Amino acid sequence: MTERLEDVRRRRAVIDDIGEVVGALRAIASGRVSEAHGAQRAISSYDAQVSDALSRLAAPAAIVQQGPGLALVVGAAQGFCGGYPARVAEAALQLPPDTGLLVIGQRTRAMLEVAGSTPLWSADMPTAARFVPPLASAVTDALLHFGEDHPGPIRALSGHDAPGLPVKEWQVWPPEASDDAPRSPPALPLTTLSVPALIRALLAEALFAEVARTLMTGLQIENRARVEAMARAQSSLKTRRAEVDQQYRQARQEQMTTEVIELSTAGQAAGGRAAGGQTAGGR
Repeated sequence: MTERLEDVRRRRAVIDDIGEVVGALRAIASGRVSEAHGAQRAISSYDAQVSDALSRLAAPAAIVQQGPGLALVVGAAQGFCGGYPARVAEAALQLPPDTGLLVIGQRTRAMLEVAGSTPLWSADMPTAARFVPPLASAVTDALLHFGEDHPGPIRALSGHDAPGLPVKEWQVWPPEASDDAPRSPPALPLTTLSVPALIRALLAEALFAEVARTLMTGLQIENRARVEAMARAQSSLKTRRAEVDQQYRQARQEQMTTEVIELSTAGQAAGGRAAGGQTAGGR
């Protein structure tokens, strides 16, 4: 049985409203992808300056004690980004036992807790690139704090900057040794701090730069996943809208047919009454 015309009209209006929301979410996510991509250049510039300072100080390579260490898991803050948060959570559960987890993204944290894994520390994903530096500072402090009880390297876990690719894992700290180190020690610059204190501070800044880059990449990946999810939603809405349009045309045609039949029946009845009146008058 065909639906009533008003019911179909309301369904079509609802689909249009959802389409507007989906389109807005896709546009916002796309803008955040571009913003995060542009911010990566600033982070790379800052990291290069810190690395150059460490090189000029002839800083020795960072020594890390053996152990499972820490893992910075960068997931998603909210939904509307397909299965990305679940893939990050599944990858985090495959890390070595006793690895200390620091999770960014409350949706990913919730999935880990459901699976029985409780992070040492967590925060939500920033909503825009300008909120990444304060969060990176907080994450760096947390890594330095928990690193005392969880010796070992610091890993990062996040998605690839492309949809559909598996979650990747890489080492954030200690940094890999540079192949282009100078053959002879450079002349030490004039400093107001002792060299050991300055090196410790610069190493912390180097970690901050790596964390900021990881978070900015995570922000970019989350929003790229959301763009893809909203694109799929728009395609589904377009198909659904075409189906409802067909139902609307059918319901409208049936309503018009019913109205024509009712008018025709009413006309015949009126004609019959008029003919009956003339006959009675003739008698």
